[in-house]
Parts: sequence; C-alpha cells; structure tokens
Amino acid sequence: MKVLFISRHNTCRSILAEAVARRFLPAHFDVASAGSEPQGELPARMQTYLREMGLNPADYRSKSWEEFSRFHPDIVISVGDTQHGEPCPNWLADGIRVNWDLPNPLTISQDPDEQEKACEQTAQLLKHHVDTLSTLPIDSMSAEEIKTRLSQIAL
Repeated sequence: MKVLFISRHNTCRSILAEAVARRFLPAHFDVASAGSEPQGELPARMQTYLREMGLNPADYRSKSWEEFSRFHPDIVISVGDTQHGEPCPNWLADGIRVNWDLPNPLTISQDPDEQEKACEQTAQLLKHHVDTLSTLPIDSMSAEEIKTRLSQIAL
C-alpha cells in the first residue's frame, strides 16, 4: 500500500506525516511526502524536531510531487490547510484522495518553544491518524469506504 502525503511546500506538515508514518505504519506501507512548490531544504526548526524524534534530518527533504510520477500512490493525503482543492497532476487522480487539514506548527509563533510544542501536538495528532489507518482492513474495503474512513479520522 503506497501512501503519499502532500502539502504546498513539503517542509513541515507532510514531512512530519511521512516521518510519523514511516515510524508507526506496518512495513507493507510504502510512505513518501511531496509538495507542489517544494522549498528544497527543510527549515532549521523542523530539522531540530526530527532529531528530537530520533530521526536523521538528512533522510528528509522538501521535494516536488513530480518526483513521484512513477510511485503511483494508492492513497494521497493532503495535510496542508491550503492544498485542499488545488489542482494536482493527473497521475494523482488514480489514488484515493483525502484531506487532513493541519495548521503549520512553524507559523503558529516565532518562539522556538511554542514551535516545538506545536510540532509535538501535530506529531501526536498524526500518530493518532496513522494508528487508525494501520488498523483499517484496507484489503477488504472499497475505495469509497477507505476514503470515507480516512476522511473521518481527521474530524
């Protein structure tokens, strides 16, 4: 099962979603993240947070969803509050598309402590969503059932 997390810049929310999903989803899930307007390098605060999670920031980078044209995701999850409804490449149309609107934890405040707290809250919310995803009997569900359940996770 291939899952692609997308956001506009692929520097915070979708990277965090990819990191959480890689850590907590079973091995049969192939996880990636991308954006429509990637920024290249991750912000320093996000690199710090990934290190605090015990992850290597060098394993993550802001990348274009065009890099995944051959990935063929089964599920595309938009995690940015500005991505919903934006045009996506045609090759993304084949995947089940859902939206988990999440605020950007790095824009909540300029205070590093507040940003860290917001990153932790976002990571915990994503862990809940990912844990729920991992328990779905996806092999026995229709695409519409999967979409409905994944959409309900974010409510």
